[in-house]
Amino acid sequence: MNITKYPQFQLYLLTLHMLMLKNQLIPKNCDEWCVNASIINRAYYSAFLYCELWLEYVKNFKIKHPWEFDENEERIGEHKQVREALKNFGEKNMKTELYNLFKLRQKADYNPFIDITPQEVADSINHMEKIYKHLKFN
Repeated sequence: MNITKYPQFQLYLLTLHMLMLKNQLIPKNCDEWCVNASIINRAYYSAFLYCELWLEYVKNFKIKHPWEFDENEERIGEHKQVREALKNFGEKNMKTELYNLFKLRQKADYNPFIDITPQEVADSINHMEKIYKHLKFN
């Protein structure tokens, strides 16, 4: 499988490019919060979609959509399903990486009045890259 042809990988490259051009992307009269939040958001979704693809192609696991749950079955969100599947397939560390990235994404997306530190941006990139380096399609 050539992952470079998949949108998940293109999003990964875009995220790295955004980080590289971060200072140029900040609009005049704005601070860096919006760009930092966007980088963290893109890092999370790139990693999440990559994990979902890896689970499907390597482990033959597909997430359940809300309408696919039985009437009496507890509904679990797609993001949590992916994290739990990683753990169940022996990728507990990747589950943790994705969860840590998820928490950063939540802060970036839902707390516009709380600063995002340069370290949190760097952490989001590190979590994303660990996932891409560890989960292989061979």
